[in-house]
Amino acid sequence: MEAPVGWYFDDPGAPEFDAPDCDAADFVLPVESSPLAVTAAEAVGFSIAEAANAQHAANRAMAAQLAALAAAVQTSRRNLSVYLWPGALQEPDARELAERAAATDAGMQLQLSTSVARTRAYEGRALIDSLPKLWELFQAGLTSYAHASAAVQHLAGLGDPAALARYDALLAGAAATMTPEAFRQKARTLQERLLAEPAEARHGRAMAERRVKLEPAEDGMAWLHLYLSAPDAIRISQRLSQTARTIHRSETDRATGAGAGPGPAFGVQRRTQMQIRADLAAAWLAGDGTPTAAKVRPILLVPILSLLGLNDNGLNNNGLNNNRLDDQDRGGQSAILHGYGPIDPVTAAKLFHDAPAFRRAGTDPISGELLNLERDKYRPTKAQRDWLTIKYGSCARPGCDCSSAMADIDHVREWARDHGPSNIDNLIPLCTPDHRLKTLSKIRISKTQTPAGDDLVTVQTPTGFTATRLARARPSWWDGDEAPF
Repeated sequence: MEAPVGWYFDDPGAPEFDAPDCDAADFVLPVESSPLAVTAAEAVGFSIAEAANAQHAANRAMAAQLAALAAAVQTSRRNLSVYLWPGALQEPDARELAERAAATDAGMQLQLSTSVARTRAYEGRALIDSLPKLWELFQAGLTSYAHASAAVQHLAGLGDPAALARYDALLAGAAATMTPEAFRQKARTLQERLLAEPAEARHGRAMAERRVKLEPAEDGMAWLHLYLSAPDAIRISQRLSQTARTIHRSETDRATGAGAGPGPAFGVQRRTQMQIRADLAAAWLAGDGTPTAAKVRPILLVPILSLLGLNDNGLNNNGLNNNRLDDQDRGGQSAILHGYGPIDPVTAAKLFHDAPAFRRAGTDPISGELLNLERDKYRPTKAQRDWLTIKYGSCARPGCDCSSAMADIDHVREWARDHGPSNIDNLIPLCTPDHRLKTLSKIRISKTQTPAGDDLVTVQTPTGFTATRLARARPSWWDGDEAPF
């Protein structure tokens, strides 16, 4: 098949054009002023221009979202009764509570977390009030949200009007010609140059934000982020490096030293220094070998069938290495590590058998139902908490991903006001901020049960929005099959 007329190849000796039959018009773009087809370079140029137009439209839309969120939050702060009950108006943090309620409402409607909705509202207000030149570019679509957000991030401390105006003007002049990362560096440099606040005061403010964050990754792995002072981070990194170097040297000597040969160390792939660093950090932070190690008790949900046939050496009853067993050999069921998700059966079996630091909750191998727990006391029992933690995984409010292990166990129908019982059907896990919203705001949270035994949580807001989420009675690996199989 010959190439369409008017189509240009970079390589004159290119092989014969080989593609499914199609109309040549699919490959060329008409030019109004000429009957001839455009060149490939012109076609690429048109496509890039279309992408640029789409980017400008996205920038304008994002600016409009920030402005709208800023207006919503500002209105809620000025009209507390929109979200708060009369009894909550005298709370010392009533304005902050109303702001959070508005951000929660907006977040559920926009599929954003409450914190992201609040951040965007704050960014919109800061751009409008403090960075008018950059805001004008953003509204026109000539700079991106990444640029605008970076400018707001480094706005802290620039209280002097002259410094603020210079910061705005210099960044507005650079926004259209710099990548977001280069622009962020420029904003940080300008902030350092214009700040009147002493460095130690800024460091003190930043120190108040120190935290640890867990980020699940693929293939049974996760990232653990620490935001802490630079000296502490350097001390930790250096200790990890020095200890890892010593261990690596020792392992290498044992494997390659005089007399090394067939035996435990022979042919075994040795750990790299980076791997040893990771192993050391995990052991130190988990407290391995210390009296406090057993107090850290993540929940591990393991299908009973996946554990059958394992002995103390991790072998099945036939003496086969458990690593050779796949998911199908265990009924296709995966173990669930709460706060992370599915993990491979071998790791789950070893954790379940060997690790006292894990709370272990078995599940019925036939139906997948969580095994029954006691539920007859006034206060939520540990058993009820464990049940809800496993069943929900996160805060019960739709859109909130706070771990249920750290949540409050709350009565759906209030105990004192509505005479709600303390049984499992009237309890849900709510993060502390959402617990306060349920108690003090007009955001209503209810819970019903489906015929399948799943919990259906419904949230209704004063603006008329309704959101729902399902907490399943069976783990995610259950495929719906009933016995006999």
